[in-house]
Amino acid sequence: MGAETVRTIETTGAAHTEALGRAVGEVAEAGLYLALDGELGGGKTTFVRGLAAGLGAASRVASPTFVIMREYHGRLPLYHCDFYRLEHGGDIAELELETCLERGVVAAEWASLFEPPRGARVLAAHFEWTGDEARRITMTAHCERTRECLASINLSFPQ
Repeated sequence: MGAETVRTIETTGAAHTEALGRAVGEVAEAGLYLALDGELGGGKTTFVRGLAAGLGAASRVASPTFVIMREYHGRLPLYHCDFYRLEHGGDIAELELETCLERGVVAAEWASLFEPPRGARVLAAHFEWTGDEARRITMTAHCERTRECLASINLSFPQ
């Protein structure tokens, strides 16, 4: 599998966080599992809003907190999950995430509560507050395909 690649990006506000998500969406491929973690209000849903735009989805992205998963349609389907209210693995099994990954991209908020689905190409993102609107987003690529994804967004977000 190879070594992990870590990249830290400082965003200055919601529009910048959304732009980062858009950059990921523009290069995303089916099988990508975005494991999103961080504080409440840390920018995870804002990032997914940009991800959906980058995938060409026209729908307005809303937090899936109470419905657990929302689906958006663009050049690939986007399955936006929130695991915060799930209590055990049986709940996550019902989502059939392996099937979702065969078709499109999964973005899972509070992903660290469960193991990623089998065969997922994991790109993890941890969101931290660094100011009123500023965020520090630490992205970790766990396989060759996600390292390529991370490298390609360097063009939009130079170090």
